[in-house]
Amino acid sequence: DRRERRLLRVAAILHDVGNYVAARAHHKHTLYLVANSDIFGLHARDRDLVACIARYHRRGHPKPTHIEYNQLPRQDRATVAKLAAILRVADALDCGHVRKVRQPRIEMRKSEAVLHLNTRDDLTLERLAMRVKGGLFEEVFGRKVIIQNDAATQRQA
Repeated sequence: DRRERRLLRVAAILHDVGNYVAARAHHKHTLYLVANSDIFGLHARDRDLVACIARYHRRGHPKPTHIEYNQLPRQDRATVAKLAAILRVADALDCGHVRKVRQPRIEMRKSEAVLHLNTRDDLTLERLAMRVKGGLFEEVFGRKVIIQNDAATQRQA
């Protein structure tokens, strides 16, 4: 819904802010910075959700042993897992921070989420990143993320 889109958008903007503290464990620094900041337009509850969503943009999955995550109500934990899974997919598509991918189209199949991309750029790094980051999406939504470059398919035809 609209609220969840806003939470995801804010988390996407802030997910790497922890790099200003240290690159190592920057996702944990991001959690701390976001959770302890006043963010215009966000109430405390939404700020805590954004902090957790941004925290899980890397490798580790949300776990009940993570204090900030565990303190959230069950419904909010589900929201964090879903939005963090989506953020990871987006982060994998921009792993080089050069905006190779613009306006992806998604096709939901029974056991796959096919990302149709249209770029002439090589997507090897993005495919490797998706292998690492796509697991949470598969766990949460029950679909494996597949990258399909429609521009490359058209060139081969």
